[in-house]
Amino acid sequence: MAIAVDWPHQVLAAATVKLTTPISALLWQPEIDYPCLMGRIYMDLSNRFMDGRLIRTSQILRLTEERGWTIAHTFSGSHYLLVQAGENVFAGLSKLLITSSEPQGSLH
Repeated sequence: MAIAVDWPHQVLAAATVKLTTPISALLWQPEIDYPCLMGRIYMDLSNRFMDGRLIRTSQILRLTEERGWTIAHTFSGSHYLLVQAGENVFAGLSKLLITSSEPQGSLH
């Protein structure tokens, strides 16, 4: 398990934010893997994943914003606070957008 000292400073800062939406975990450097997100998880309240593990979420149903942060709401009921090193690329979006012309999803 990663110790908090090893966490990116942006994750440590996000962990102190007070939000009204209950957060399931923090998702560091999320990338779109339509219709899901991939990123490193921290502070998983369900204790399914160790801190810093790379995960793929279930389908993202919607994105919301609170206090300048984006929260991804999943099909399985999780709420991930999206944390990035730079600007919030998800700001202003209410759903995920397909970002490439590559085929999406699995063929099996």
